Amino acid sequence: LLAALITGLIASNLAILELQTQENKAQITIARVIDGDTIETSEGEKIRLLNINTPEKNKPGYDQATNFLKQFENRSVQIEDLGADKYQRTLARIYTPEYLNLKIIQEGLAVKFLVDESETKLFASAEAEAIQQQKGIWKHAPEFNCIQSDIDEKAEVITLKNTCRPIALEGWILKDESRKTYNFHNTTITSIIIVHSGKGTNDQENKYWNLNTNVWNNNRDTLYLFDSAGRIVHTHPYGY
Repeated sequence: LLAALITGLIASNLAILELQTQENKAQITIARVIDGDTIETSEGEKIRLLNINTPEKNKPGYDQATNFLKQFENRSVQIEDLGADKYQRTLARIYTPEYLNLKIIQEGLAVKFLVDESETKLFASAEAEAIQQQKGIWKHAPEFNCIQSDIDEKAEVITLKNTCRPIALEGWILKDESRKTYNFHNTTITSIIIVHSGKGTNDQENKYWNLNTNVWNNNRDTLYLFDSAGRIVHTHPYGY
């Protein structure tokens, strides 16, 4: 029933979005796939797919996401141009005619990222369903559902709570929607682990990222916790 409700929400929101953007599309040809969320057109324009972030090179899921996008090389598609990012790449929605950005999330090949205000619920629902169905990068770890979390995004403090037996976190990764990652070493969570983005000295309960910049967006973001095999243990979106 939950899956059916999520699917219905995605379909209705997508139909509304499609009607709103029909007149703003341009035709391009995908000449080259750079990675799972970036392409180059036949005119040499680099396009970054809006709302998504696929795994980096040499990370689990990179080849899967890149190969999925490669099936559209040398094909004519429609794009909706949303301006440029800080690297001067065009940010765009791509239609094949299916909404490709969303399809990549639905297939579990990316995390949602800096989602446009009009599409937050659409992309959050699609990601939640992909996680539930263990698609793509979202294979469940044995400890899936063992961890709960509290997020104080303004204080840049994450509290992880273990509801199962003590778990060794060696090689586990905590990350946000972007590419900021914290790697656990020599850590076992019995009840609580607190992860601070700022500087400090680690002890049994408190771990420090030792960053000079913030990690967690104040409006919305998502916490992801993966085990050493790259399987998802826990997610916590907020602001969606």
